[in-house]
Amino acid sequence: MRIGSTVLVLAILALAAPAVAAEINTGKELVAACGAYAAKDENALREPDPCRRFLVGFFTAFKTSEDAHRDAMVKGLPAAATSSCVRLPDFLSYREMAQRIVKYGNAHSAELAGPPRDLAQHTLETDFPCPPRQH
Repeated sequence: MRIGSTVLVLAILALAAPAVAAEINTGKELVAACGAYAAKDENALREPDPCRRFLVGFFTAFKTSEDAHRDAMVKGLPAAATSSCVRLPDFLSYREMAQRIVKYGNAHSAELAGPPRDLAQHTLETDFPCPPRQH
């Protein structure tokens, strides 16, 4: 039953993710929105913003997925990783993540036509890879 409930939670998150980011449909739109967000005055960063809403939804889904993956590993269940290992810093502001997305998107123009979630995920994988395993 546990495996079924984990899969159900992940399926619900996958379906809900596009609804959270309905106004950002491509990597290009995400880069544009995050560029505008990163350029805002410090006092305006807490105002409603499409990039910030996207990032909140993205990191919520990311955390849930990582928790489910870790839970499956602890229980000895097969848990196929769908992305590269990422080790986030202790603190990462929305503004800094927005700047990183803009930088990554500008350097990888082929990804701008793809889904914004993929662009954000690839930004994390590039900027925050896990350290190599030591034996």
